[in-house]
Order: sequence, then C-alpha cells, then structure tokens
Amino acid sequence: MKISEEQIQSFEEKGFLILEKFFSEAELKRFENTLRKIIQIQIKKARKMYSEFNQDFKGKEFDDGVIELDKINHQFIADIYDTIYSTSAFLNLASKKEITQCINQLIKRDIDDPLYLDQSRCRLDSPNDPNKKKCGWHQEVFYYIPKSQFVQTWAPLIHDAKKEMGAVEACIGSHKQIAKQSKTNPENEKYQFIVDESEVEKFQKHIMELNLGSLLIFDSRLIHRSGNNVSNKVRYSLVGINHNLDNEFFIPPRFTKEGEKEKFQEFYESTFSK
Repeated sequence: MKISEEQIQSFEEKGFLILEKFFSEAELKRFENTLRKIIQIQIKKARKMYSEFNQDFKGKEFDDGVIELDKINHQFIADIYDTIYSTSAFLNLASKKEITQCINQLIKRDIDDPLYLDQSRCRLDSPNDPNKKKCGWHQEVFYYIPKSQFVQTWAPLIHDAKKEMGAVEACIGSHKQIAKQSKTNPENEKYQFIVDESEVEKFQKHIMELNLGSLLIFDSRLIHRSGNNVSNKVRYSLVGINHNLDNEFFIPPRFTKEGEKEKFQEFYESTFSK
C-alpha cells in the first residue's frame, strides 16, 4: 500500500496520520463476532457464580453486558482483555501488512521491511472510567524499550470514536522533542511520566474523531491522551506499538509470567499425587 508524499509531509509536520476506510467491513465483522462470543462466555460464567447476575444480554453484549460484568467483578473484563488480543480475528487486524507498509514509508524504510509488533491490544474503556485507567497527557517514549524508535497505531473497533466516547486527543506538532514531564505520579494520576501542563499549553489540540474502519498512526513522541468517555457505551480500540528494527537501541523485550513455574509444578504434583 503506497501513501502519498503529501501524507508523509503531513505526518512529519503534525506527528500523526489518519487513514480512512483502512479496515474492511468483513475484517471488522469477523472481529465483532469473535469478541461477542468471548463476552458471552464471561456472561455465562458470571451467571453461574452470581445469582443476582441473571440476564444473558443477548444483542446487548458489547455495552450493557460488559458494563454489568465490570460492576459485579472486574476480573471478567480482565479475562476478556487478555483473551481477545490472542485471537486470529484481532491479530488479523493488528498485523495487517498494510500497517507495516505505511509506517515504513513514514520513517523512510523499504516498504516491506519488518517491524516488531509490541503490546498490540484491544482496549475496553467503560463509561466514566470506573477503574481509573485513563492516563493524562503523555508521550509513550518512557513506557517501552528505552531509546527505541517506534510508531503507534490506534483504531476504533466496535463503535465510531466520537468525542463523547473519549476519542484520542493530541497536541499537534508536539512530536519533535521530548517534553518536560513528571518522574513520579502527579496528584490524581495513576501513572508517572505525565507531561507538564506548561508544555501542553504550547500546542493546538485536536480530537481524533474516527469512523469505524479508520486507522490512526502517530509518532511515539506525540503528546496525547484519551478523552473522557461520558457516553453509555464501552469504547473498544486497537492499540499497537511498531518498533523499527534498524534502530541500534532496539532489543526484543523478554516477558516473564509471575508464578508460572509454581503453577506448572502444582499442576504436575496434583496430577501424579493421586
């Protein structure tokens, strides 16, 4: 997939690029069906565990179903989150070759050069942020591999991304340097590395309202944040990190699962101790 010189120049100037009609209706429908099935499985579990949870939310799984699951036990939402990103329907979106081709052109690499996909996930953001997951104005550079060059992706997956649903907000042109930011968590912030308000005030803001099928690509140094979801719907969005393998500081991350060895040992002992 080729992008134009005008699009490349716009990305270099603003720090982001929006590609409309990037994902097909068929790709999104496949993801929708997969996500619905995963939510239905969690609803079924909840109905067995909690007598007061007695609805099946048929046809209302994405919003009412998930909101009520979150109220009764957030672990159901965590399990949906940890399941959906490893399904072929999601990976088909996150690893679409045209994403790599577009990013490579934006960072001056050969069009089919490999990128390292890191932390590609489907975010689930309930109305009014009940679990305090929203992050203030930030640049992603301190949250991932130090000094790596990477480009981020974001896309709505179930509903259009409108302002009232907490569409991404960005400071136009703020990607040209690393801004002054906190080392520790500021007051009322869950996360550290929050950009100082004096830095944010230097830039014009843009709310990225996107239709389903659109893809947002942005520089890792772009100052951005999610807006407030004040709707009655859950915001589902694809987020991804795409590392340039030519960068000298890139090292593939090694993930370890807490308590994994102990769980394997416990399973072994329970199997052969009978």
